Amino acid sequence: MDKNEQLLTNLIKQGESEQLEFKTVVHKDSIAKNLCAFLNADGGRLIVGVADDGEVLGIENAVSYKEDMQEFLINAIVPDVPISISVEILNQKELLVFKVWGGSKQPYIYDGSIFYRKGNKTQKATSKEIASLIHDRQQSEQHWERQLALGVDLEDLDIDLIKTTISVSKVNNRSSFKKDDILEFLTHYGLYINGSFTNASVVLFAKNPSKFIPQVRVRLTEYAEGKSDNALIRNEIYEGNLFETRDKLERYVNGLGVRSVFDKKQWKRIDFTFPKRALQEGIINALMHRDYSSFSSSVTISVFPDKFVVSNSGKLPDDIEIKDLKKNHDSHPVNPDIAHIVFLNGLIDKLGRGTIRMIEECNDAGLKAPIWKETSSGVVLTFNGPKGLSEKKERNDAVNDAVNDAVNDAVKQFINDAVSDAINDAVSDAVINRLIQEVLLLVAEGGKGLKDLMDSFNVARATMQRDMALLKAHQFVVFKGSPRTGVYEITDSFKNKTEKLENDR
Repeated sequence: MDKNEQLLTNLIKQGESEQLEFKTVVHKDSIAKNLCAFLNADGGRLIVGVADDGEVLGIENAVSYKEDMQEFLINAIVPDVPISISVEILNQKELLVFKVWGGSKQPYIYDGSIFYRKGNKTQKATSKEIASLIHDRQQSEQHWERQLALGVDLEDLDIDLIKTTISVSKVNNRSSFKKDDILEFLTHYGLYINGSFTNASVVLFAKNPSKFIPQVRVRLTEYAEGKSDNALIRNEIYEGNLFETRDKLERYVNGLGVRSVFDKKQWKRIDFTFPKRALQEGIINALMHRDYSSFSSSVTISVFPDKFVVSNSGKLPDDIEIKDLKKNHDSHPVNPDIAHIVFLNGLIDKLGRGTIRMIEECNDAGLKAPIWKETSSGVVLTFNGPKGLSEKKERNDAVNDAVNDAVNDAVKQFINDAVSDAINDAVSDAVINRLIQEVLLLVAEGGKGLKDLMDSFNVARATMQRDMALLKAHQFVVFKGSPRTGVYEITDSFKNKTEKLENDR
C-alpha cells in the first residue's frame, strides 16, 4: 500500500464524525447539504464510494462525476466557496473525495436553508446557531484582509491579472461568478467594499503593493557554501503582488537543476534535485498564510547546496500543531480571502493536503522528509538533501528503446501534457513521470499484462495495480481479457488522438 492509500485508509478508519461523511453513491442534494454544513462549522471531508461502516465499495466513472459536481456545487451553495474535489484510488476502486475548509462568510446556504453539523449528522440550523454564525461573520469582517487600504485606486491594480483570474476561474469551474465586470468580481469576493479596495486586493492584484503594504516583500538568498556574505550567489528582494512574486520564484525553482553534495563517510559525491512541486507548494503556502497584518512581517527563502529553507512570519492556527502537518489535517487559512483567490487561479487543489504532498514528493525523490519548526518569529520549513547513498532502481532500458523507436516527439509531448494535466493533483512528480512512461510504453508496444509492466518499471504489484487504476479512472487505459491473463491497453479514444498526431507528422 502506497502513502496516498495509507492516508485514505487511516482517514476512513476514523469513521464518520463532525468533519467526515461517507456516501455510497453520488447524490447531489445530499452531498451539497453535507458540504454546506461543513462550511458552517470547521470544514470537513465527504468521501463517495464508502459505506457507513467504512467498507470501501468504490464508484464507476468518478472523473465524470467530478466534473459534473464541480459545476453543480459552485452554483448551488452561496456565498461562493472553494471546494476541492479529487478522484482517489483505494484497493483499485475509484473514490470521489470532497473537501472544504470552515467558511469565512458564514452562514452558507443551500436550497434556501442553512445546514449545521452535529456529531456525524447534518441538519438544519436552529435560530440560535444561525445567530452564532452571523456573529462570527461580523467578527471576521474586522480581519486585516477586509480592512480598507487607504489611497488605492483602480489604476493601482493590475487589471489584466484580475481579468485572467476571472477567466481561469470560469474555465476551471471554480466560481459561480459569470460576469466580466472587474469591480463586481472584486465586490463578490470581499475585495472591494463600500467603494474602497481592501488590504487583500492590494496583496493579490496591486501593481506596486509595497507602496501601500511594505510587508509584502520577499527576500531570496542563495549561498555557494556556508552562510556568509562572501558565499552569496544571489540576494534579491521581490516587491510585487502575490502572483507576480510566485511566478518569479517558480521560474527560479525550475532553474535549480541538479545539485551535488559530498558524502564524507562513503567518500562519494551524490547528485540530486529538489522536487520542484514540493518547493512550489512550500512557497505558495508561505505567500498565502503569512501574517500580513504586522509591519515586520516577512518571507525569506534561503538556498544552500544541500538545503532549501522557507521562513514565514506568523504562526500556525491555534488548533494546528507541527505534528498535524504530517498527516491528514483540517485546513484553516490564516488569510481566507487571499486563499480563495489563489484557489480560483488553480494554484491549490487538495485543501489541507499540501504538507502531505511535500513529504511524498521528497520521499519519492530519495530526499529526507521536509521539517517544519515553529519559532518565536514564525514558521520555518526546511527541505534537506539526500537520505544517503541508496539509489533508486532504474527501469529497464528496453522501455526507453521501445518508446524512442516507436513514438515521435509530438506524441510524447501530447502524452506528457495529457497525463500531467489529468493527474497532477493526485500524486507526486516521480509517480506522474512513471505514469507517463507507462502510457508511452503501451502506445509503443500495445497491450501488456500486469507482470510485464511490473518487470519493465521495477515496481511492486500493488504499485502497478494502483498506477493502472489511476490511468483507467482518467480514461487513458482499459483492461481487456480475464483477470489472470488479461492485458492493459490504451483506450480507443486516446489511441485515436495519438494516431492523428502520428499521421500528421
